[in-house]
Amino acid sequence: MSQLSKRNALSLRREWRLFDQDRGSPEAYLKLCNRMIEVGEFLLAHDVARAALARHKNHKLLSQRGAHALCKAGSPKLATQLLEELVASGGRDVETQSLLASAYKDLCEYSTSEESKFRYADLAIARYEEAYNAQVQKSSGKVEDLEKQYYPCINVAFMHFMFHHFDDANVYAKKAREICLELRKKGKDSYWIEATEAEASLILGQVEAATESYESAFKREDAQPSSIASTRKQALQIAAMFDDKSIRKKMEKAFPLLGIVACSGHVIDNPGRSKRFPPEAESEAREKIEESLEKLGARCGYSSAACGTDILFLEAMAERGGETHVFLPFSKEEFIETSVRRAGGNWVSRFERVLDHATSVHYVTNEGYYGDDSLFTFCNQVMLGFAAMRGRGLDEDPNLLVIWDGEPGATGGTGELVEAWRDEFNEPEIIDSKDILAHLKEPEPVRVHSGETRPNFRPSFGESSQSVRSIKTMLFADVQAFSRVVEDKTGSFVESFHGGISNLMGKLSQPPVFVNTWGDSFFAVFDSTEDALKLALDIRDYFNKGSWKELLVEGEMEVRISMHAGPVYEEFDPILKKRNFFGRHVNQAARIEPIVLPGSVFVSETVAALISFGYEKYDFEYAGNLELAKDFGSYPIYMLQRKGYSEEDEEEE
Repeated sequence: MSQLSKRNALSLRREWRLFDQDRGSPEAYLKLCNRMIEVGEFLLAHDVARAALARHKNHKLLSQRGAHALCKAGSPKLATQLLEELVASGGRDVETQSLLASAYKDLCEYSTSEESKFRYADLAIARYEEAYNAQVQKSSGKVEDLEKQYYPCINVAFMHFMFHHFDDANVYAKKAREICLELRKKGKDSYWIEATEAEASLILGQVEAATESYESAFKREDAQPSSIASTRKQALQIAAMFDDKSIRKKMEKAFPLLGIVACSGHVIDNPGRSKRFPPEAESEAREKIEESLEKLGARCGYSSAACGTDILFLEAMAERGGETHVFLPFSKEEFIETSVRRAGGNWVSRFERVLDHATSVHYVTNEGYYGDDSLFTFCNQVMLGFAAMRGRGLDEDPNLLVIWDGEPGATGGTGELVEAWRDEFNEPEIIDSKDILAHLKEPEPVRVHSGETRPNFRPSFGESSQSVRSIKTMLFADVQAFSRVVEDKTGSFVESFHGGISNLMGKLSQPPVFVNTWGDSFFAVFDSTEDALKLALDIRDYFNKGSWKELLVEGEMEVRISMHAGPVYEEFDPILKKRNFFGRHVNQAARIEPIVLPGSVFVSETVAALISFGYEKYDFEYAGNLELAKDFGSYPIYMLQRKGYSEEDEEEE
């Protein structure tokens, strides 16, 4: 793959920022959306389709691509809603039917109850079979007809195979392979035709033939990372069904990965401190990083941008033509002073270059540092969560690369990161900084440059605020039907509302550090994100499943709940006579709440990232890049849910 094609994600993001949304034709939107899907930028692809549909309503192809992107981003439930509307409006073509079947297939995989799993499986098989049979009935044997048959056919075979209907699976697998062979005879070939042949062979137990076909497909010019990821996921599921465990290992070796790598490590030493990463170790460290990236097949990197490991990693990724996603814990200017300029030399200009090259740059907060080291820890958690979210869309476990001396270190340091990674994913790729030091010759004395040491915080730069600042998770809830409460039942409503939430809080491992209510609204601040997630879904269920009709003049009692996490300020509130919490991140949580779908919990991208790295009981679906209330701006928003789908989830909707 060329360096230009590897940087598609970067150029596509810029292209979308410059895209004339008001004048863009459906075809222009569609072209951009498809290119984003090809490189695995599924969330951006959905945003493009969503923006296009706002201007070109009921456009079939844009609806299809938006739904496809949602499925790939891990939001099959929202995709089914979009596609079911399309089918209901008359869209019963093979593409729509197959996409809807694919969404049902994903819901089947994610389901936690047997009843739900089998129901979605039946729906998927029925849609795939309807799409396939409709094409067979009207087929004239032409290439364009055959091209619409093999996709639903192989997926019928896959679903039957996964549910132990092996005879039916074999029948459809043979049909799918025959269709692909006929297409080849007619001079038509593509990545998906070869991948379908490979999958058919694997279902039929012809492992060597499958491996050869897969490897041939991967070498094609039209093989895209997202297509390979989708093929890999299905192949591994099929391989896991065989008693012979070596089959899965063969499939794992056959498939290339995107190569998602998160990186962290020591910064360049301050003059006068004990050696961990002296300036003269840069060349040796760079070589070790490049070797590790080659070993990991790295093409997509996540890192902060401090002097030392971070910048060396980002530079090496740029040389490889890979994506780079940079995460800064606070404002750029103060990050330069705390984590870049300290090393002297040309580190600041190198920092600016890696940011200019970056595919994306994320700020945990745009505020200052104020001596708050917890922001480094929080930044690491968010960064790793983003890497995990990218892997989720491509069915790939990310890797962690670190330069580390094996010592625990300070808050937010590499040691803390390594332990968290081991708990969640796999063994990191560790470059031992002691080995790097062992290969160094006796260094020349390092001249101390002005500004190299860690700065003292003066009024002109991040003076410590009188307010206490800390990382918290905020929850807002609002009952939509409060205005419809029967007047003389207001007391009963308040008792049920406040009393119910109070009982739910009593079941948490740690109570909120702050709670406030006003009328039909509730606000809570948590040290524990786990408890905030639990309470949000418990409140949702309490209102969605409760019987409220006797309290209302009409309608249903529906609650809107929002969550966000970030650094907030804690001050004594002279009105409430107790401490209260303030700041932009509190405001962001509050501005999400008015746009929440009634009966749902919407969370920020920060919370979604945290869930991806450390909260296995919870999951989310992408809702879109949405405009928040009161002109707060547009942000990626996700719908919170418990892990997996069950019949209870269906009832809640």
